[in-house]
Amino acid sequence: MIDAHICDGDTVVLERREPRNQDIVAALIDGETTLKRLIHENGKTYLKAENPNFPELIPVNDLSIQGVFVALIRQAA
Repeated sequence: MIDAHICDGDTVVLERREPRNQDIVAALIDGETTLKRLIHENGKTYLKAENPNFPELIPVNDLSIQGVFVALIRQAA
């Protein structure tokens, strides 16, 4: 999530609520959990990586939102 300024080792705080377009979410997609930006576009829903080295994820079978990102905890270096 480099472009969202979420770094390796950060802790994210999630809230259980209905996600909105463009929210960062923890999602279970086709059996795997990931943290991505939720996109609703042209009647389709997919997960967008905030790192250009990772592809967008389009659910084949299942997409379940586990929580919506609300805060970030970063340990001091």
